[in-house]
Amino acid sequence: MNVIAAMRGFNLSRLLPRHVFFFGLPLILGLAAHAIFNLVDTILVGQLPGLEGAAGIEVTGLCDPVTTFQTILFNGPIAGAGVLIANRLGAKDEQGLRRLALQSTGFVLILSLLLGLPGILFAQELALMMGAGQNGDPNQLEHCTQYLQVLLGGGITSGMFLYLTTLQRAVGSVKAFMGLFMLSNVLNLVFCMLFIYGPGPFPHWVPAWWGSLSQGLAVPRLGVVGSAWGAVIARAVSILLALGLAIGQGYLRGSIAWLWPRGRALVDLIAIGFWKNGQVAVRGIAGGILIRVIKGASSGMEGVVSGVFVGMKIELLLTLLAFGWGTASQTLVATSRGAGKPERAAVEERLSIMMATACGLAGAVLLFFYAREIAALFNPTPALIHWSEVFVHITAISIALTPVNVVISQTMFARMQLRLPVLLDGIVLLGLMAPVLILAAVAGASIEALLWINALSNAALTALYAVVRIRVTERRATS
Repeated sequence: MNVIAAMRGFNLSRLLPRHVFFFGLPLILGLAAHAIFNLVDTILVGQLPGLEGAAGIEVTGLCDPVTTFQTILFNGPIAGAGVLIANRLGAKDEQGLRRLALQSTGFVLILSLLLGLPGILFAQELALMMGAGQNGDPNQLEHCTQYLQVLLGGGITSGMFLYLTTLQRAVGSVKAFMGLFMLSNVLNLVFCMLFIYGPGPFPHWVPAWWGSLSQGLAVPRLGVVGSAWGAVIARAVSILLALGLAIGQGYLRGSIAWLWPRGRALVDLIAIGFWKNGQVAVRGIAGGILIRVIKGASSGMEGVVSGVFVGMKIELLLTLLAFGWGTASQTLVATSRGAGKPERAAVEERLSIMMATACGLAGAVLLFFYAREIAALFNPTPALIHWSEVFVHITAISIALTPVNVVISQTMFARMQLRLPVLLDGIVLLGLMAPVLILAAVAGASIEALLWINALSNAALTALYAVVRIRVTERRATS
């Protein structure tokens, strides 16, 4: 990859760079709204009075790797559907697009049922696995169990919402993609405030009329579990609107038999989904190991787990911005390949990498200097704020570099290089980082040392992706 030539090509007055930028921008805003969706829940829980707020954040922190893992299992086939639909769009195959969209809908519905029931039945065992109840809080295990039952059992809302927004992105309706995510945020804020706080007491910033409304509706005060109910209901309402939009556009119109996935579509969804899930599962497992190791190493230290979890939530916001450019590159490359334009696809990928890198650097700088203020929005507990700030300061280098590996890995799926992202992530995160973290924790390493291992491992992963991408490009140029 010629960096100087790429820099010259990064000119928004030219048609293709402008197209990539304005295609990616609504995706970034939509995924930023998705990140805020999760952040809002945590912030509202953190505003519960006294120690209840910090305890609630610890509940969400312990459960997050489990709920994220369910999302991972949805993410693979949904991302695969996006690639395949964009490819059909590029090939101008309207009937094939509609058939594939309906088959993907059926696939997600079946997967939702398969994932939801075990989540309800084994919620307590999952909570125990994540260490719930080991901090002396007699209510933590119960709250974690209820929280998991609601979110995992209501996982169909997560899967269908992600799929319907992906459908809009794949057909180029990026404004609809952005609008659906922003609408779900507003609904999430409303329902979470209702169910977390109930009739009160409320944080000081809640207006008096809201208290009167909540008391009039007689909504129960569910605390941290209310954030799970609020998220599920908000997504359910958003799904109804997204379904109406897709049917109105004609993308979900066709024979009822098309809802049953079969043939080549089923094979491709499973193949892309399996390897995509493999990559995200590797990252999810690595995050779960980090949280579990931190919890074990922080025995008796106040605010460490909740603080690190808030730091990870802040990091997630920028990671999802990177995924905005990654999904933009993935969609554009898949569409161009479907249209038989591989040279255009290569340029679109390079431009996406550059734009993602610029966003990553700017975001990392802002987080580095304002980590304390951002963490305080979640909960004012000094220990929580301190450990959130420590996490962000140590991981700033990986936060800045992560967008590069995100865009490259997402584009690999559009090029049907399905195994490569799983292999690269597995080597670094599970083959290197996880055992080093565990050994360091057993040896009595400090929390800061464990966070440095995490940050340097993620920076090494980005370097590995860049080297592989350059080698592949050079090989194609000489072949």
